[in-house]
Amino acid sequence: MKPLCFFFISCLISLAVFAQPLPPIGQWREHVPFNNAFYVYNQQNLIVGATPFGFFTFNPANKEFQRKTKMNGLSDVGLKLMSNDPLSKKMLLVYENNNIDLINGDVVSNIPDVLLKNTQADKTINNACWIGNDVFLSANLGIIAVNTEKKEIRDTYRTGLNGSGENIFQVALQNNVLYAATASGLKKASFNPVALSDFNAWILESGQALLPGKCDAVLDWNGKLIVKKQDSVFIKNDGKWELLYAPKYQVSAINITNNKLLLAYSVNNNGVVLVFSSPSSIPQTFSIPLISFPLSCTIVDDTIWVADKNNGLIRLNGTAAESIKPNAPDGIASGEGIYANGNIWATAGTINQFWQPQQNRNGFFRFDGNSWKSFNKNSFSTLDTIMDFISIAADPASGNIYAGSFGDGLVELSGEKINILNQKNFLSPSLQNPGKYIVSGLTFDEQQNLWISNYGANQNLLVRKKDGTSKKFTIPFPHQDNAVGKILVDNASRKWIISPNGNGLFCFDDKETIDQTNDDQWRYFRQGRGNGNLPSSNVLSIKEDRNGFIWVGTDKGIGIIECGDDVFSASACEATLPVVQQDNFAGLLFGDEAVYDIDVDGANRKWIATNNGAWLVSADGQKVISRFTQANSPLLSNKIHQIVVHEKTGEVFFFTQNGICSFRGTAVEPVSQKQKLIVFPNPVPPNFNGTIAIKNLPENAWVKITELDGKLVYQTRSLGGQAIWNGRTYKGEKPNSNVFLVLVSDEYNTMQLSTKIFFIK
Repeated sequence: MKPLCFFFISCLISLAVFAQPLPPIGQWREHVPFNNAFYVYNQQNLIVGATPFGFFTFNPANKEFQRKTKMNGLSDVGLKLMSNDPLSKKMLLVYENNNIDLINGDVVSNIPDVLLKNTQADKTINNACWIGNDVFLSANLGIIAVNTEKKEIRDTYRTGLNGSGENIFQVALQNNVLYAATASGLKKASFNPVALSDFNAWILESGQALLPGKCDAVLDWNGKLIVKKQDSVFIKNDGKWELLYAPKYQVSAINITNNKLLLAYSVNNNGVVLVFSSPSSIPQTFSIPLISFPLSCTIVDDTIWVADKNNGLIRLNGTAAESIKPNAPDGIASGEGIYANGNIWATAGTINQFWQPQQNRNGFFRFDGNSWKSFNKNSFSTLDTIMDFISIAADPASGNIYAGSFGDGLVELSGEKINILNQKNFLSPSLQNPGKYIVSGLTFDEQQNLWISNYGANQNLLVRKKDGTSKKFTIPFPHQDNAVGKILVDNASRKWIISPNGNGLFCFDDKETIDQTNDDQWRYFRQGRGNGNLPSSNVLSIKEDRNGFIWVGTDKGIGIIECGDDVFSASACEATLPVVQQDNFAGLLFGDEAVYDIDVDGANRKWIATNNGAWLVSADGQKVISRFTQANSPLLSNKIHQIVVHEKTGEVFFFTQNGICSFRGTAVEPVSQKQKLIVFPNPVPPNFNGTIAIKNLPENAWVKITELDGKLVYQTRSLGGQAIWNGRTYKGEKPNSNVFLVLVSDEYNTMQLSTKIFFIK
């Protein structure tokens, strides 16, 4: 049977209606990737695509997306299975931890029974089959029947020897017989409670072409049974098993839609889709460069939709192929993130705890407040061989972006043009890996000199000067593997360099005379009195606050270096270990907690990234203001490795192992010159119970809300450049007046501003 082949002209198009405006103060939004699609189906003219981070719907008529994640209603993260009831709008979701969501219309009901079941058995759920009001879950411990009306587990059937558990990969009902694709082969039993509960009733089905042994899938195709065994698909015709198709490659997708059988597989990262109209027909075969690893297929009218592991949903229509997914970064941001020129920048590079690269090819990303753009091999062919971007910096004058790879050197983004800088001109190879040029830290000073941590090199600190020349420095302290990481230039032009793997922290002052080295000063900070008094030598993060203090995050809490010009005096300068007051207890700030990142908002408060959520502490570090976890917020994971504060909007971006999410905070950068006050929302709509913000304020401004006759309603102090009001008086009452005055003065009473707030009744 010779297949009909169609070779498509394909284009990588991301139809991207972001549909996620800047949230109100105190609200969240997600920024998770949607390119790793594993399931697709049609629901009343909406195309539904599932990814590990949630699912989305696409309306082909108006090209609009709707996204559904933990941020807006799902119970968990790590989605691994989606199944839809062909007779209703019901949908079942299974997560990596075997938590279950049942969705009926807009109602999400959580069924945590399997997640919470205390058993030593493998609870992994592999597939789902809808039969009446039940969903039969194929699991590694047997078949789990879930009643979708009562939203509970009704029964569990075990097909193994003597009633033991057995890996079940899929079930299908045909002629009142339930078939199960299992680790030992295809099994069957009469579809009634007695037979299903009796392990002796389960009989192994085999014969002719179908031999015993693991079966991956079983389906009913127009009354004929279909079974998949790795790279072969079998059909039962007139009671006999026959080979239907064997592409000699692992079949990654097998679906039935519109009475057609769809198979898909991948050859060297190139996807192939086959469409069988009938068992005896010659399949149409679509070889499409855009598809890399197909995991699910469906047909809507004459359009084929494919869920692809790397490119989201693929729409095959006529002679064109499109990648369709909501706007989002192309992957998890596992590296460094920064705020620069109104944009959030994030790197996707991955290194493990031993500072070994993980061959991540997702590049780096930019978020302009409305949409994401990814810079990687998919959008720039020049980046095809460059992996593991872990550091990033922005030139304050030109706006050009520099991204450092853990092994492949340095890249410059100028506008929308990528320049790969000749690493051999100024970078040095790693002593342990001579073919690798490792850029582990980047930052600019006020003179537009780019300072670079050249991990593993003999001279591992270097500067690429504004004029394009470079200078290398030898750090005068022994440190294992010549390991250097994140680098910070403070307001006094001193350079602070983290040395990973427990080496500590270096401080360097070149006195702004780069080429004159006889006036250079160095200081080495480590754990313990006399060594700099850090809480640990395993330094993970560093940040300068608005007072010029250096906050150092370690695997055992935070130390603060607040020595001014005495930094290089070992006797006069050691880190202080702040004590925080929480409830009725006081202790060292984060004690034994690993502090992966620190960022500072417009009010000089500190946002702290840990393995146990995100924390907001007061400017002096003595009070915990807020803490976000998965349990009390839409945070995607308690494990956070990076926090970036958007200086203009106050939005706080949390980089987690499950993707980026953000929270609209209350503080923004203060203004230094008089600007027009901005109040939002204004006018305030009826029954509004959110936060009213007054923006463009000087630092530490006094803000008074009064009635038109001057009667004081509310008074507060600005958080950086913004003050917030809940729209109520000091007594917690909603005022009757519908117009209020806003009177602002700075702390020296030299800048005075005013405006009005209107309430709509």
